[in-house]
Amino acid sequence: MARMQANKDKVARWNIADICPRIKDILHKNQVGVAEFIPRKSNEWNYEIIGASIHDKWAVDLLNKICSCRKWDLTGIPCKHAIAAIWAKKDEINSYAHNCYKVETYNDFAILPMNGQHMWPKSSNVPPLPPQLVRTSTKGRKQKLRRKEPDEVGAIRTKMKRKQNSLLCSLCHNAGHNKRTCKFNIVQPDSQVDESSSYAPASSTRAKLPVRRGHVAHEHMQCAQEFDS
Repeated sequence: MARMQANKDKVARWNIADICPRIKDILHKNQVGVAEFIPRKSNEWNYEIIGASIHDKWAVDLLNKICSCRKWDLTGIPCKHAIAAIWAKKDEINSYAHNCYKVETYNDFAILPMNGQHMWPKSSNVPPLPPQLVRTSTKGRKQKLRRKEPDEVGAIRTKMKRKQNSLLCSLCHNAGHNKRTCKFNIVQPDSQVDESSSYAPASSTRAKLPVRRGHVAHEHMQCAQEFDS
């Protein structure tokens, strides 16, 4: 409120029949390049604006302040095509701006003062309550869907589920389990090793023959005596 009143004090030095300075700057920018357009008069208020090409045409209605480019309709500030038509009519451009941009309109409105909260009328309704706290789990996959409110209807699933074939056992040919979990899969004991086999176990060690050291020494002495003789 104080800011708006400070601006009003500045506006007091302006011409009350004029428009605001910022709107004037926009109108000056829109006037650049208007000389390239060719206005053709249809009647007192309607004009056809031709651009650089004969196919570039815009319809301007000065009475209703409408242009086919829609910029004048949306902003309330005359566009380039409207300015070309206003110049052809030899009127004042500022008079075709919307009334909300005039200095007089800016001075007419004000933010009125209000009482403090202790002077507000009491209400018999239930005061607003804080929303319920919903604890979300941090484990698992991150949720991508929007969180539903407590009074909302659950989401309707439109996607078809992936087809899941039931398991089929290769032993009993029944559905619901496989060969590994089948109750008819009895493990057969290993066949006993034939004791009469000629192959010894791999862990057995081969017996070593005894070394007769005395016999070898006696034969060595006999050979030495025969060599000396």
